[in-house]
Amino acid sequence: MQQFDHFEKILKNVFFEKDLSSLSLKNSSDNFSKLCRAFVIKFYNNNKDYNESVSILNSLVDNLTLTLFDKFFNSDYQKLTFNQNRKNKDHIWDILCPEALEAFNRPEETKDKILSKRKLTNLKESKNSLKNPTKEILFLSNVLITTPFDYLSSNIPVEIRDELQKFKNVKQSFWYDHPIPLDATINENEIIYGLKNLDEAMAFEAKRNNLKTPDKIKLILSVSVTHNGLEKIALEYVKLIIKKSLNLKFIEIYLFDEDICNKIYSAIFPKNDNFNNLLGVNGNYGRHYTFLKYILLIWNKVINTDFRYSFKIDLDQVFDQKILLKSTGSSILEIFKNQKFWGGTATDFDGRRVDLGMLAGALVNKNDIYKDLFTPDVQRPKIKNFASDLLSKRIFCPEWPQSLSTEAELMYRSDDIQRIHVTGGTTGITVESLKRWAPFTPSFVNRAEDQAFVISSINQNEYLSHCHAKNLIMRHDKHAFAQKSIEMSKFGKEIGNLERILIFSNYFEAHELDFEVLKEHFWPFTSVFSTKYAELLVGLVFLIDGCFNGEQYVSLGSKRLLNTQEFCKTKLHNQYKTEKQFWREFVDRLEVFNDKSNALKSIINSAKV
Repeated sequence: MQQFDHFEKILKNVFFEKDLSSLSLKNSSDNFSKLCRAFVIKFYNNNKDYNESVSILNSLVDNLTLTLFDKFFNSDYQKLTFNQNRKNKDHIWDILCPEALEAFNRPEETKDKILSKRKLTNLKESKNSLKNPTKEILFLSNVLITTPFDYLSSNIPVEIRDELQKFKNVKQSFWYDHPIPLDATINENEIIYGLKNLDEAMAFEAKRNNLKTPDKIKLILSVSVTHNGLEKIALEYVKLIIKKSLNLKFIEIYLFDEDICNKIYSAIFPKNDNFNNLLGVNGNYGRHYTFLKYILLIWNKVINTDFRYSFKIDLDQVFDQKILLKSTGSSILEIFKNQKFWGGTATDFDGRRVDLGMLAGALVNKNDIYKDLFTPDVQRPKIKNFASDLLSKRIFCPEWPQSLSTEAELMYRSDDIQRIHVTGGTTGITVESLKRWAPFTPSFVNRAEDQAFVISSINQNEYLSHCHAKNLIMRHDKHAFAQKSIEMSKFGKEIGNLERILIFSNYFEAHELDFEVLKEHFWPFTSVFSTKYAELLVGLVFLIDGCFNGEQYVSLGSKRLLNTQEFCKTKLHNQYKTEKQFWREFVDRLEVFNDKSNALKSIINSAKV
């Protein structure tokens, strides 16, 4: 094992003497927790567990977790120094999370600063305003499917039960926040919950004469899986759930899995090419998120040119029509019609031209909506979360900039700001913006795919952005039905957030604009995940949390983080350039595409449930 030189000084600014009592080897939850604790204790030769720690480490020279520490803690941060006179010595945000420090020290000033940077002037309305949402907006959502918790469960549809058994020992390929297990009960099933509530919201619109029978809204559902090979079973499952458990009257549904995406790709790129099919829905979040944006372009080309907008929702989100009407005086379709700047232009605080071709709403948690529709769904962290016990929050606390950004941007009551902080389940785009900018979230982005989408479309003097959809607030209900799935996916999500730091930091470096320019543009929330010390930060967070989370977290994290680091160092830059070229060519090809034999149209129509 290499000598860690400067790292020891850094580590002793993170782990304080008072913390060592909580790192006793005897009280480790398992050998993985013990390994992380031993790695810390070896820097404290007066500790009672020092000799045992050194012995453990010497016996595991080729261990994957130690390989991670070796790589992440020997990075180029020799010039990194700590302010020994900082006021609050319970955290080191001044070095590794300055956005949190600023937000914590001056919350109200930070909120004012956020709004001043988001304010727009010279606002111009869209030249082609939205008049009939049911005939002009293509609604989008995604379904994430995983293997059952119990392969013998009676909740698994009999039609797929036998074929599903072969996945008992198949390793997971992709990780999502709260995928739907194939043995979910009716009350735990996000598909049933989301579609039922969406249909009821449209029934409300029909009563207000905003949706005329037999008209239905068009809803595109991407179907992604956590295990390679599960695609056909997942698609069949979603169809069964919709047909057996729902009686939808106002929604027309189209399902797109990896297989149908391959057919679409082949229709548009009929000859061999160098892009290796970047159109699809399996894999990291960025892949299905970008596909859902571009289905609008395809729909507009071969199905119906009247559809010039799309809007993505998540199925754990609800249009609470009664609360919307009571709080804003409008139902959701009426709120859409009131977004006069969606597709317009403006000038930002720095004099740059802004294309407002995207739209962003907000969320309110189910437990808060009856207090006030305009209640932030992310609360400010409580001080005890980082100041007392040994927690990784003392190094990295994105919750502070996230909460203030939510309060300032998402809860804003007027429409004269742009949105930098967005939530993927309440975002829209125009077909014109897709054509002009060819924006995309890179397929290597596995978290915050919504905020990553516009990074590809930032230029020095002009850029694509979201206009703020005042009053467009959806109720967020995930804890009402998905608690079990959320808990089962907890560690996967935490590792994903660490991968996010590595990916965003390197993505900013690969971008055409300067790293610091991007940091400033996406300040304070998205920027918190981009740092010059990405490997050090990720390694420290992983080390601390590994001391307490044990095997499931450490074993999974070591593999994923090492793979992500390797990808960032060797492939990310070229992958970004390739994907940027691909989406530009995709748009250009579709612009001149002639569906003479209706082949592409038939593929799209075949997706209808």
